Amino acid sequence: MKQFFKWFAVAFPVVCLLLAGAVCLASSHGQKVHVRGYLIDNSCWNERDGKDVHSLLREHTKDCLQMPDCTKSGYSIVTDAGSVYPLDADSNTKVVAWIDATQKDADWQVDVKGRWLDGKLAIKKIELQRAPKH
Repeated sequence: MKQFFKWFAVAFPVVCLLLAGAVCLASSHGQKVHVRGYLIDNSCWNERDGKDVHSLLREHTKDCLQMPDCTKSGYSIVTDAGSVYPLDADSNTKVVAWIDATQKDADWQVDVKGRWLDGKLAIKKIELQRAPKH
């Protein structure tokens, strides 16, 4: 029995450290998220000055998304409920290329999967929302 307690006294702290390390490692990759909302550049979003938010989101154009100041400001996803998910630097770069390759002009409703970490969204996948079938 003494042997068991000696073994336990050594093994228990090691197991606790391993579990704590696993938790830290998992949290360092962020929480998985699936967000549906509107893609908008941070410059236009921050300068909305009392404009009707839903109109701004629906009418926001590809030309504006591609303007140098807008591109430089980065992008966010804004949900219908008003939650804002700013993109991380790597995702902003990916989105610039994605916008260039997309034929959409306005109403940038997107479906995004990624990870939420340190107040930024790291995009793994972004696509235009499909229109509902009637």
